[in-house]
Amino acid sequence: MFIELEHFSKKINVKKGQMIYKTGDAINTVYFLKQGLVKLAEDGDDGHPVTIALLQDGELFGFLDRLNNHLEHTQYSVALKDSTLLAFPIEVLLKHIENLPAVESAVFYSLVRQLAEAKQFVYIHSKMTVPERISWFLIKLANMENGIATINIPLTHEEISYMVGCSRQKVTTYLNKWKKEGIIQYDRGFIQLVDIDKL
Repeated sequence: MFIELEHFSKKINVKKGQMIYKTGDAINTVYFLKQGLVKLAEDGDDGHPVTIALLQDGELFGFLDRLNNHLEHTQYSVALKDSTLLAFPIEVLLKHIENLPAVESAVFYSLVRQLAEAKQFVYIHSKMTVPERISWFLIKLANMENGIATINIPLTHEEISYMVGCSRQKVTTYLNKWKKEGIIQYDRGFIQLVDIDKL
């Protein structure tokens, strides 16, 4: 792996604390961390950084946003200690993916989607309040049916609590509150988001 990358990559040495790419930078390069430690992070709505991942030797980074149809980075990367990177054009990776057999390509993109969702969950759990997390989860699962956002998945309050990281009692409390206020309607097997703007 190292030898193959060396053939078409540029070696980059970065110092501790040095930014590798910033949020908003165009996604042109894939990085291979040959040696060191790199943090991937993004700024929350309150301006405080949220660490998404800590990368160690042998990991590729800088490309997931592109595979999720972004042309610019939605997070930034910074070296946490002096590090050595191999950098190569993202077109090299994209061309390689295009040549994958159908099954391998499907597996690859499934992993990319799961990683993107994991990243989203990290942000949600670290920056959102409990009601905000429950609201986000309900909206994420809903599909429009007859003009109303509807969840046709038989979820228990306990299952929702596992997904959003809170107690079952809190899920019950907020669902009952929103139902009383006419924001949602729910019964066994479905939830309707009647007034999604207030959720």
